[in-house]
Amino acid sequence: MMKHYLSIILLGLAVLPSFSQGLTDYYRAPDQVHQYNRLLSRYGGPAIQNRWYVGLEGFVRTDRAQLDNSFNGLIESNRVTTVGASVVVGWMYRERWAVEAGYARMPIHTQVSVVNASTPLSFRYTNDHSAFVLRGKALILSTSKPWLRSGFWLSGGLWTIPNNGKREGSFSIAGYRYLDMRETRIPVQLAGHTSVNGQLSTLAEVGAEYNVRLSSKMELGFSVRKFFGLSNSITTDVSYVANQSPPQQAQLQGAGTGMSYGTSLRYTFSIRRKAANVLDVQGRSKPSRL
Repeated sequence: MMKHYLSIILLGLAVLPSFSQGLTDYYRAPDQVHQYNRLLSRYGGPAIQNRWYVGLEGFVRTDRAQLDNSFNGLIESNRVTTVGASVVVGWMYRERWAVEAGYARMPIHTQVSVVNASTPLSFRYTNDHSAFVLRGKALILSTSKPWLRSGFWLSGGLWTIPNNGKREGSFSIAGYRYLDMRETRIPVQLAGHTSVNGQLSTLAEVGAEYNVRLSSKMELGFSVRKFFGLSNSITTDVSYVANQSPPQQAQLQGAGTGMSYGTSLRYTFSIRRKAANVLDVQGRSKPSRL
C-alpha cells in the first residue's frame, strides 16, 4: 500500500508542471521587441538624418605679413606662430555634409625685424584677435564603413574680422650703415607706425580633417587648414632716412595668410533619426537549382 501511494505522489509531481505551464506557452512566439533590437544592433540601427553639435578647438597658427620694400635687406617680415581657440555650433546631414559657424580668438600680426644690424631687433603688433567663421564640410572617405563613425573630411570657409581701427604702436631707431668696402658710415633712421584697419576684413579657408567618433555623443577631430587673406586687418608703415636723403617708405600688410594645425572635441546635443527597415537587407542570392 505504501508503495502504491508513493507512486501516485511521484506521478503527480511529474504531471503538475505541464498543467501549470499551459498549452499557449508551448506555442508562444519569441519576444519580437528583443529580436527587432538584435537586428537593429546588427545592421546599424536607425539611420541618422541630421544632428546638431557644439565644438571646441585649440590650434597652433602661423601667419606672415606681406612686405613691399626691404630697404636693400635692412628689414624683413617674420613668420609669427601663436596659439588660438574657437567654439562652433554645427549641423550635420546624413553624416556626410556639415555646416558650422563660430567665433575664434585668432590674432593677425605684423612683425618687422631689423636684420642688418649688430643687434637684431623685432617689433610685433597684433589686431584685436576676434574672428567669425562660416564653414562647410564634406566627407570624402569613411574609415569605418558602413557606420560612418570616422573618416576624412574636406572643408572650406569664410572668416570675417571686425577690426577696431585702433593705433597699436610705433617704434623709432637710429644708427649707422656702411656703404662700401672702405667702411664709409652714414647715419640712418627707421620709424614705424602700426594701426588696425577700421573696416571689416576677410579670410578664405580650405582645410582637411580626420574625425573619430568616441561615443554616440562625443567626437574627436584633427585638422590642418590654409588661410588666404583677402583684405588687410593690420598695417605697419615704415620710413627709412639715410644721410639727409629723401625718405623711403615700406609697408607690412597683415592679412592673416598662413596655416593652422588643431585638435577639436565635439558634443552632439540633438539627433534626429530615421527608423531603418531591417528586413530590407541588400545582397545577392544564388539561384536555386532544380
